Amino acid sequence: TDQVEAVQKTVKTEIRSFSDVVKLGCEGKAASTQVIKAAVKSAVSDDDRKRSLMVFGLGEGPDEALRSKVDDLLSLSCAAAKPSISDCYRVGEIREGVERPVKVLLNSSEAAARVLRNAKVLRGTTRFKKVYVSPDRSREEREKRRTLVTQIKEKISSEPEKYHFIKNGTV
Repeated sequence: TDQVEAVQKTVKTEIRSFSDVVKLGCEGKAASTQVIKAAVKSAVSDDDRKRSLMVFGLGEGPDEALRSKVDDLLSLSCAAAKPSISDCYRVGEIREGVERPVKVLLNSSEAAARVLRNAKVLRGTTRFKKVYVSPDRSREEREKRRTLVTQIKEKISSEPEKYHFIKNGTV
């Protein structure tokens, strides 16, 4: 019962803080339905992204068993506690000679974080040696990441003796 009360208190606090943010964002005006819908959609989208992964380099064929491939990949990367898959599907348009990435939706954000932490294990396998697992990023996040990667490549070429890395959105 203590846990239930704690959860109820948290929910009440979060709802109250959400409504305060909506009120402040509207500068004293009543929040329109569209503003509230956009805020909720954004929050839901962020939650879905935290539970999602993108898998690149996973072979694509006409009669592929995609869920089975993803299941094998997760089994290898998280042998002790394999996360359960809510959904997985290929994204992008079909083009000859191009493997489309796979979006994998897991049951929790913790499971997604665990898979990302253990993804380096896949490099040591023969089957998934060329597979790359990354977080599901929004368009803005992808653009920012692309500029950071360009910056780090320039730094590596200009200062090859130093160690460069991306941390907290900076090189």
